[in-house]
Amino acid sequence: MTHTLSLHTGWQFKARDSHSSLGDDFAADTGWAAASVPGTVHQDLLSAGRIPDPNFGLNELDVQWVGETDWLYRLDFDAPALKSGEQADLYFGGLDTFAQVWLNGVLLLESENMFVPSRVAAAGQLREGANELRVCFASALRRGQEIEAELGKRWLWNGDSSRLYVRKAQYHYGWDWGPVLMTAGLWRSVRLEIYAARLDDLACAVSVSEELKRAEFPVSVGVKGKLEGNVMLELLGPDGAAVASQTLPAAETIAHTFRVDSPAIWWPAGHGEQPLYTVRASLDGAGSSALRVGVRTLKLVQEPVAGEEGTSFFFEVNGTPIFCGGANWIPDDNFLPRITPERYRTRLTQARDAHMVMIRVWGGGIYEDDTFYDACDELGLLIWQDFMFACGMYPAHAEFQASVKEEAEVAVKRLRHHACLALWCGNNEDYQIASSVGAYGPGGDERRFDALSTYEVLLPEVCARLDPATPYWPGSAYGGPDSTAQTVGDRHTWDVWHSAMAPYQDYPKYEGRFISEFGMQSLPSLALLESVAAPQERFPASRTLEHHNKAGDGPRRLNVYLGDTVPLPADLPGYVYASHLVQAEAMLSAYRGWRRRWGRAGKRAVSGALVWQLNDCWPVTSWAVIDSSGQAKPAYYAIKRALTPISIGLALTEGGAQVWAVNGTGTVEHLTLDLRALTLDGQTLSADTREVKLAANEVTELGQFAAEHGAASTLFAATLCRGSQLISREVRWPEPFKYLTFPDPGLKVETAGPNALSLSVTRPAKGVWLESAPDTLWDDNMLDLLPGETRVIGVQNLNPARLSVRWLGAEETVKVGEYERA
Repeated sequence: MTHTLSLHTGWQFKARDSHSSLGDDFAADTGWAAASVPGTVHQDLLSAGRIPDPNFGLNELDVQWVGETDWLYRLDFDAPALKSGEQADLYFGGLDTFAQVWLNGVLLLESENMFVPSRVAAAGQLREGANELRVCFASALRRGQEIEAELGKRWLWNGDSSRLYVRKAQYHYGWDWGPVLMTAGLWRSVRLEIYAARLDDLACAVSVSEELKRAEFPVSVGVKGKLEGNVMLELLGPDGAAVASQTLPAAETIAHTFRVDSPAIWWPAGHGEQPLYTVRASLDGAGSSALRVGVRTLKLVQEPVAGEEGTSFFFEVNGTPIFCGGANWIPDDNFLPRITPERYRTRLTQARDAHMVMIRVWGGGIYEDDTFYDACDELGLLIWQDFMFACGMYPAHAEFQASVKEEAEVAVKRLRHHACLALWCGNNEDYQIASSVGAYGPGGDERRFDALSTYEVLLPEVCARLDPATPYWPGSAYGGPDSTAQTVGDRHTWDVWHSAMAPYQDYPKYEGRFISEFGMQSLPSLALLESVAAPQERFPASRTLEHHNKAGDGPRRLNVYLGDTVPLPADLPGYVYASHLVQAEAMLSAYRGWRRRWGRAGKRAVSGALVWQLNDCWPVTSWAVIDSSGQAKPAYYAIKRALTPISIGLALTEGGAQVWAVNGTGTVEHLTLDLRALTLDGQTLSADTREVKLAANEVTELGQFAAEHGAASTLFAATLCRGSQLISREVRWPEPFKYLTFPDPGLKVETAGPNALSLSVTRPAKGVWLESAPDTLWDDNMLDLLPGETRVIGVQNLNPARLSVRWLGAEETVKVGEYERA
């Protein structure tokens, strides 16, 4: 019988005293404090009151000593006596990062890779009764700098250059949206396993026929230890009922294939359901192991684009091309053990609810927890999975590549069964940095690009051997020698914000076959800012607010975009609102314009757009559309509207507006299109109503809507309806907004049931932003309202007494009740 002893309680930690021997330091009576496992040193120092909250004010600067210090952990625990034939393993889910482990005075393990779990035989050192487990973590910063001093400094963007030699989450070294918080500790589970035999490496690479009529579940599992008894393999349906089973004698490797006719098919969000089968292996007296798997086909299609240069780059699931609107994901906290399964699910549900279909796990973070991928399976979110390399010229010497190979094998084996997994990707922006220093591209000296052997030999070999069904892509962005190519591969569109700081209205010009990064900064919510800034620091140019923008010249660039768009406010509430409005407008411009280029079969010119970024790891001005408190910014709602399955679009021209619609569903739609041109004070200049037919999974161009009185002073509105049901809506205003005069809209807000508000105006209102309590959830927000219509907005956890509103042109945020009385 397998006996598992969780080793999560009773730990202590202390800073290493360099003046004492290691043995004396471990035996010291003083300096120790309670440690959390899984956990980090920073979390425990916070709990003990030994450091201030790094998220507040400038406190990050005062805790840098933590990452420059070596740390000791110790645990005394009791273990049972081993029976004849039993083995004992110590299992460490994650050691961050340079770690040595002793059991009862014997060195059992040395680890230098945060991403690789460690299992070590402990039977020879384990005692019946009392045992001593000791761990020493060396400073990853200092160790990395020692390696760098020996092997040489290498090019990078973001963080201390020594990070390139260290297999640790790279964002811990600081990024242009994150602080420098160099963690250490037992960041994932620790346990003692005692067994005569145990199951190992359960796998099931599901396949299904092209017509989706017959699925195969080839199950394999290993047995470690005594090869006695039987192993039962089971396949359970999405409802939990048994589909099939097979019992086989225990062996080092056991395999059996289950076949199912008319299987339940897994689809991405918005395209169908997400049924999951369970594959389970059970060993007599040794417990069981299980995986949840989905039945689906997935292809990365690169084919000619009719009438254009280059090739497409789209994902086809179950024979259906999918436009992959979505977002990039960074670790949701600087202290990883604080991210609970509930927090993962909340954040990913927010993505799904915004009609996102793909999440890219960025290469400067971590291979996320199993619960992250489980949630994506259940929610239908496809995963673009980077390997953990970002923005650097990484080394490729033998010892480094050996560690990378082990890391990659562990990651692929752990994640390959997930239905959500769509792509393995070698790195983030390493081809771009190599190009920038002349080590890649036309005329580049590729002998200086050491990591080419990692991205083009090592990683594809691991993926082909362990997960041949999932596509591999060398890097992001990657399109061959031209790192900014627009007609092949994926592209990072930073022509807006970085580079030449192009106007956000020009996003459609900077397209790619698949845009895997783009973004516009904004501040987090006002409530979050006020929670981390002292009262005297709550203004736009304060030291605290500038410290909480890690983009170097971020405050200057943000002011350029704000100043180009709206009058620059001097107060913090107005500045927060202005940044939110501009980010939302930029996201609308990007998603609307690129989705228009989805085209049709044979002409998929743009097939995906992943905003940088979905989430934040601390309170910061960044490109995130959800801040670190979980509050959705206005850009989130803009993206949600742009990614609705059926979406109407407008593009202003000299003579009026071009109109088009995207039908992302699998059925032809017959809808009513209403068009209006209005003055800024709400007078209707012209109107048109017509019936339109939208082909399935295509973009339909709907022609030109003329402006009789000049587009420079006219706003245009378009709606698509099915009967009385509003399907999609778009309002386009003359730009830049700073030159417009906005009359008081005469806004009226009323309760429309227990969980809804109705909004109406007597004159057009731009950017109506509703706020209540921090836990209030809105179906939609940052609204453009027009006279003659009533908008009903779903809301949960509304606090009517705190309900406030602001719109573009308002001098301040006002309480709804006070505004209406005035």
